[in-house]
Formats: sequence, C-alpha cells, structure tokens
Amino acid sequence: MALTGKMVSEVEISSNGDDIFHIVAGKKAQHAPNLSPEKVHKVEIHQGDWGDHGSIKVWTYVAEGQVETFKEKVSIDEENKTVHMTAVEGHCLELYKSYNVIYEFIHKRETNAVKITIEYEKKNEHVPPPQKYMDFIISLIKDLDANLVKE
Repeated sequence: MALTGKMVSEVEISSNGDDIFHIVAGKKAQHAPNLSPEKVHKVEIHQGDWGDHGSIKVWTYVAEGQVETFKEKVSIDEENKTVHMTAVEGHCLELYKSYNVIYEFIHKRETNAVKITIEYEKKNEHVPPPQKYMDFIISLIKDLDANLVKE
C-alpha cells in the first residue's frame, strides 16, 4: 500500500479570486478570521512579513469540530497565481510525514476557480487520506468567496 498520495479538487468561485489569492498567499491572511470566523480563529505571522515569499504563518482553525493549528511556510508564484504551503508544524503532521497544499487560481471566461492539491505522505498504512483537510479547505474557499462577493 502506497504511503504517498495526492488529492485534487476544484472549486468554482464568483469573485475574481484576487482577494482569496492574497489571503492564502499571506498578504491579507490576517483578514481570514473576519471573513470566516467559524472556520478560522486566527492567523499569526511567525517569521517574515505578511505576503512575503518564504514567510511562515500559524493558522488556528476548526476542522470537523476540533480546533487545530497549521504552521506553514509559503511559496508564492504571483505570475501564475499559485501558492504552495508546506507544513512545518501542526496537527496534520501527527498523521503525515509530509503535508503540502497547493492553491492554483484559474481565471476562466465565464467563471473562476481555485484548484486545490494536497500532497502527503502517511506515517503508516493505517492513516487515512487527508479528506477532512480537503473538506475544510473547500468549505473555507466557498466561505471566503461568499463573503467577498457581499462586500
């Protein structure tokens, strides 16, 4: 049984995606708790500055009713509207040796979308794929989009 895996999902959004890109990339991450208070409790900068390539942030959020943390180092590709988060600490690393989330913001003619990829390596064969984290991310993106469209 393979211990490494990849999950991919795509979420259509009504907004142009720029604000969500900047929240995920970090430039506006501190606004996430205001836009989705039930899902994101806080986002703190640990190293670097908001929105800087290589900065490290700590997200405190609720997944499946449990408060968790995710300390991540971010890589940002502004030109291709792609954000790569690598877990450096947090609850996900209790189950996975490695855990990466990649957000790709896609501008289409009629709609826009966010492609979400989670790459992971399980600590053992009994660990399930990170579906709860994919479900959380999809729900968060939908929540951020709905609240940004209202503004």
